[in-house]
Amino acid sequence: MEYTSLNELISYLKYGTKLNICVVFLNDNGNFKTKLPTEMAIHTKEYCTYMKSTTAGYKSCVKCRNTALEKAIEDKKAFGGLCFKGVYEYCYPVCEGDDVIAVIFVGNIFPKNPDEKIYEFEDTFEKSFDEKKCDDICKIIENQIKLLIKEYSNIKTEYNPLISNIINFIAESYTTDIYVSDISKIFGYNEKYIGKLFIKHTGQTIKEYLNEKRLNHASSLLKSTKLSITEIASKCGFNNVTYFNRLFKEKYNMSPNKYRE
Repeated sequence: MEYTSLNELISYLKYGTKLNICVVFLNDNGNFKTKLPTEMAIHTKEYCTYMKSTTAGYKSCVKCRNTALEKAIEDKKAFGGLCFKGVYEYCYPVCEGDDVIAVIFVGNIFPKNPDEKIYEFEDTFEKSFDEKKCDDICKIIENQIKLLIKEYSNIKTEYNPLISNIINFIAESYTTDIYVSDISKIFGYNEKYIGKLFIKHTGQTIKEYLNEKRLNHASSLLKSTKLSITEIASKCGFNNVTYFNRLFKEKYNMSPNKYRE
């Protein structure tokens, strides 16, 4: 019997709504049937995208998400609340025994007492969606996750869930000040093990992969904006503009200023 993939299920659950539903898998949990596109592993709705358009906003958003993630892992209990910009989101840890194998986020829900800026995006939010409805959706997703992991655990594929989970995490966090140690903490493996596995599957170290993502983003900003080099470096996750300039020149054989010409 072929079971519905997690991607298909979440698409069905979101159909006709403006909800943002995403799942962060932890450790090496998951398989090819639970694999999700990036937009189902990060926050991508209009207001979130707007708030992440500045360096400070992006960093605050990711910090808020990671704080919620750590709370769900530590407490092993579902909870709801407002993000740093006042949008309601429900966080639901999926547990297997004493371990949290994934965290489900159901959000983009219009708050009861919104600030003035949120009203500009009012039509992009889901309204009248209470905690009980969020919990019901999470339970459906939880059951499907556990079913898919159980039914497809013995099928061998080239897909590695841990690497996929780390790449999804990096996709939302790479413009912030994150390190391999942060990734190690979130996913529950020591840095050396994660590092070796990442090289095996991607041909790069995590640091190299992070810097490549950052430099690709920087090259795009250099061509499409008038931001200063210092601003671009900061916006792409580099705290040191000298270090950014050196890496950029190594990759593109020219300085950021020359690349922009």
